[in-house]
Amino acid sequence: MEEGAELVVEARAPGKVILSGEHAVVHGTAAVAAALGLYSTARIRHRPLSPGTEEFLVLELPQLNVHVTWSLKMIEEILDPPSLQYPNPLVVKECSDSDMTRLGSFVVKQLSWGAPKGTVAAVTTFLFLYTSILGLQPITVRVTSDLPVGAGLGSSAAYCVCLAAALLDLAATFDSPTQAITTPKEQGSQKLADTGNWHDVDEKNLELVNKWAFEGERIIHGRPSGIDNTVSSYGYVVRFKQGELMRLHSPMPLRMLLTNTNVGRNTKALVAGVGERALRHPAAMAAIFKAIDGIAEEVVSILLSPSNPGLDSDDEHEHKDEARSWQQLPDECLPKSDIASVVRTKEEAKLEELVEMNQGLLQCIGVSHVSIEAICQITAAFKLQSKLTGAGGGGCVLTLLPKQMSSTYVEVVKVDLEGQGFSCFEAAIGGHGVQVRQELNPDGGDE
Repeated sequence: MEEGAELVVEARAPGKVILSGEHAVVHGTAAVAAALGLYSTARIRHRPLSPGTEEFLVLELPQLNVHVTWSLKMIEEILDPPSLQYPNPLVVKECSDSDMTRLGSFVVKQLSWGAPKGTVAAVTTFLFLYTSILGLQPITVRVTSDLPVGAGLGSSAAYCVCLAAALLDLAATFDSPTQAITTPKEQGSQKLADTGNWHDVDEKNLELVNKWAFEGERIIHGRPSGIDNTVSSYGYVVRFKQGELMRLHSPMPLRMLLTNTNVGRNTKALVAGVGERALRHPAAMAAIFKAIDGIAEEVVSILLSPSNPGLDSDDEHEHKDEARSWQQLPDECLPKSDIASVVRTKEEAKLEELVEMNQGLLQCIGVSHVSIEAICQITAAFKLQSKLTGAGGGGCVLTLLPKQMSSTYVEVVKVDLEGQGFSCFEAAIGGHGVQVRQELNPDGGDE
């Protein structure tokens, strides 16, 4: 790196959506999850300082209202100096109980009084990954996210994955280092975010990123399944069952509408509630879990089947003509019956039935919510099928959208949902995992 130049490293990691198997997976069934086209992005700025100049670590987490600056001497005082001076990012380690205690106590003192536990955990996780991978380096780190926090879309895993990838790339750990783009001085004000140039992380490095991210998830959640960080790292679709993960490359495109109930929920309490119900009604709950397992396996089978353009209709052209005629009308004039007539492929029709059945079973095990049922009723009026995704009890609801459904029709559905106080957005499903990029600012890149 040129003397005085600032190196900027960015990594982005997707969230996740569980297509089938939430809760039941804890009891040994299969679950299917996919990468969500919403990202958390870690941006690291590194500029070597002159000898004798005091060096600082800066962390900015705008979503959590965290803006802190520490001298590197402060960090050195709370952790073991040898490990800070000679970090080995290639050897993934757990955060020991003693380091967890020291880091956690330090963070509580540094943050404003009454900081939420989730915020304390996020900052503690950052300090663990930073010191373990980089040791002590003067950097400025900013993490932003498109993902709502606590909505069951894998925001914490995406946070851990993007941080781990950016830190590893900065440490020049990757076998195939990211090529830095040199920004000419006359374009010094241009942001890296404006230039694209994202690169996939190769297979070997993905494994390293995923392992470090899992250790971060352990700090935040205690006993994570590993599915969230794996989906965020590798992308695409993942099948998870009894500790075994299978990555799927599905040829079938998926469109989803995600609706946030804006209702908070306690994941641990919901999981515990399902377990207690299973103890009270072992035979009935075992039958439900078996049915959910069958649904998840059928979802996998459909996603892996060769793409079939055949429509679940005997008169495709008639439906297309009807759809075109309504596209000329204002949104408020589009009748629900016409939106409901949008044609589906045979695979889409099967998936819709599975989504409907899965939601009914989740309601049976006690993890639905009145807000979730309200969303299901609204989308059902358009002949669209929805289910909760994640822990339930609030959080987000996914709705399967037929490929033939126009954006105009989707907007009509969104208007109905948002009119009831929900927030919703369409997102791509099953895309890339974590990606990285670099930029070198010869003039120091002052912002």
